[in-house]
Amino acid sequence: MNAHPKRWQALNFLIAGAFLSPLDYFIVNMALPSIKNAFSASDHQLQMVIAIYGLTYAALVVCGGRLGDIYGRKKVFISGLYTFLFSSLACAFSPDVTWLIVFRMFQGIGASLLSPQVLASIKDLFSSQEQPKAVSLFSSVFGLASVIGQLFGGILLSMHWGRFSWEMVFLVNVPITIICILGIHFTMDNSNKKEQTAIDFIGALLLIMALLLLICPLIFGQKFRWARWIFGILFAGILLLISFLQYETKQLQNNRPILIDPALLKQKPFALSLMIIFFYNFTAGLFICYPYYLQQFLHQDSMQTGLAIVPYGLAFFMAPLITSRIRLKSSKIIYGGLGLLITGFLTGAVTFYFQQKPSFITHVTLFIAGFGHGTIMPVMMRTAISLVSKDKAGQASGLVSIGIQIGSVTGGAIIGTLFFNLISILGFTEAFAAAVGMIGAFQVAGLWAGSRLRKSIDEKSI
Repeated sequence: MNAHPKRWQALNFLIAGAFLSPLDYFIVNMALPSIKNAFSASDHQLQMVIAIYGLTYAALVVCGGRLGDIYGRKKVFISGLYTFLFSSLACAFSPDVTWLIVFRMFQGIGASLLSPQVLASIKDLFSSQEQPKAVSLFSSVFGLASVIGQLFGGILLSMHWGRFSWEMVFLVNVPITIICILGIHFTMDNSNKKEQTAIDFIGALLLIMALLLLICPLIFGQKFRWARWIFGILFAGILLLISFLQYETKQLQNNRPILIDPALLKQKPFALSLMIIFFYNFTAGLFICYPYYLQQFLHQDSMQTGLAIVPYGLAFFMAPLITSRIRLKSSKIIYGGLGLLITGFLTGAVTFYFQQKPSFITHVTLFIAGFGHGTIMPVMMRTAISLVSKDKAGQASGLVSIGIQIGSVTGGAIIGTLFFNLISILGFTEAFAAAVGMIGAFQVAGLWAGSRLRKSIDEKSI
């Protein structure tokens, strides 16, 4: 493999672009009260401001990976940056909340084009010896985004910017995207497969519809008190997903363009990796429950709320940079990361139950959990991508991104529903402690999948 001379410079701009996706999630959450006041928006509309971004991102991210396979990582990544740039400007100058929701959908489209190109580009640009360090740097972005998103969001909202207030959380994306567009243009080549130029539009439509039918009920189920038709929609989503896989198999047999090779999901190690990725992203439930608990029960302001999450985000950022230097088998690092997640969340649940308010001990438990999250994320990304061939790296990267997004949405729905339903039964403190403990308990499923993954890889290497 001939090393790309500017690969590390290109990685900096790839990471900076990918940083926009999680940053936008965290920073917009902080601006919801200001958006509510500015547009007299209902709670349902505010929920849509957040949900439409995640829904579009999750539904289209595998399409973004496939487009990168066909047209080249550089072209698709820059297209994503332009989409994110103009949609961010549109969000900032939205005339009402309805248009804000529409422009947030386009932000999700931009994010879906950005993220899958990074992992696939790492596989293209870097040798197998350099990939662990590159993936660790990429993974640290998610922890950094959680810290900066909360803190910077609080700072932006507390300062006076003339007529601007909540608009600044969108305008801050503008300089980042412009720098990334220029940087990628001068540091990265556009390598792509030229033998296949067709896109599986029917497959893309089936997948998008299936994911929307699966994700929407999880987000809005509580609003409609989990009526029977909610479960009917979920069942329809499962049937449509099965139909999508059958359609892709038939397309492959007839030597026609496909979106996802079904054989990827039939590879046991790769499927188990997706399962672990799915469950550790249930940690998204913390970012739904914790700010609400701090603001509604403890009556803390946006700056105090932002500072409270710093221990988790700081550890999340530090862990990939530290663990990339540790010479251990991937299976041991996976167990270590999951063990830290379980320990941090379970001890945090007990601590919050007795102390109620954030303290040094609760900060330590969140730091442990964040370190676990930051430890397992890069090794799982690296493991999942290493299990597939180079020509399927874009598809695999898209599936990993889907696993992250669906895990976050599902975890947020389950943990959030548990939390909000228990408030009226047990009280704020007990409900929050139960929600935090449940996040840790779900990681046991990840431990089981990790043991099966290690066994499967060992059998394959024999």
